[in-house]
Amino acid sequence: MATFDPLILKQPRWILAIVVGVVITLAFVRLGFWQLDRLDERRVANTTSEARMSEPGRPREGVLGEHGQEVNEMLHRATSVEGAFRTADEFFSPGRVVSDRQGTLVATPLDLADGTVLIVVRGIVPPGTPGPPAAGFEPPSGSVALVGRIDDGEKPIPIGEHVPEDGHLASLSRVDLAYIDRWIEGDVLPITLILEEQTPPDPGGVPLRIPREELTEGSHLGYAIQWFSFAIIVAVGVAVLVYRAGTRAGPTEAFPDGASRL
Repeated sequence: MATFDPLILKQPRWILAIVVGVVITLAFVRLGFWQLDRLDERRVANTTSEARMSEPGRPREGVLGEHGQEVNEMLHRATSVEGAFRTADEFFSPGRVVSDRQGTLVATPLDLADGTVLIVVRGIVPPGTPGPPAAGFEPPSGSVALVGRIDDGEKPIPIGEHVPEDGHLASLSRVDLAYIDRWIEGDVLPITLILEEQTPPDPGGVPLRIPREELTEGSHLGYAIQWFSFAIIVAVGVAVLVYRAGTRAGPTEAFPDGASRL
């Protein structure tokens, strides 16, 4: 019968194979646990976001008074503000998809009583809408009362935004508040308002509002299972290769007369 010769474990090439297999297996296991850690972080973040979104809306002054400039502590909270839209500085961000509908995102600065400027994401208008300001979707003039949820804008694109030739920001790829602050007169707040309710309403068409973010756990669990599976495959594969290389026929099977193999 087949037997395993442990002397093979002393051969340099198989020692190297085992070491490499162990290192790769441990790396895959570490990546699996890393994905599980990411999953735990996502679950905690989702729980926090759900709690904040379920809170009743409070005036902006109350939210800022409690959390100061800690933007992460304000995210997803409902708030109300009053001010006047600065329609002349409205800007577009084309190529967006909301609720399976493609369009152009419309954001309009809101002048607040304390002199600061809040960027209000009013929603999506159909592709090709003239503007800005968005023709047929102009906000009301004068004082308005808004209700929405707080966001922190979007990360800038790696290649950077196109610099407006006339110094007037009309279109950009991302709602990058740091970049917007360079082109919008006034002190732009480090938060945006995702508009949900407005009084008085728009006199013409109303942009499609941005729905609340769907909270999911992402693909972290699937990735963790994938990495653990890779670890098992490598560990078992190396073990099988070593076993096969060290297996030889026993004396009874190969030599019926009982002679020993040299």
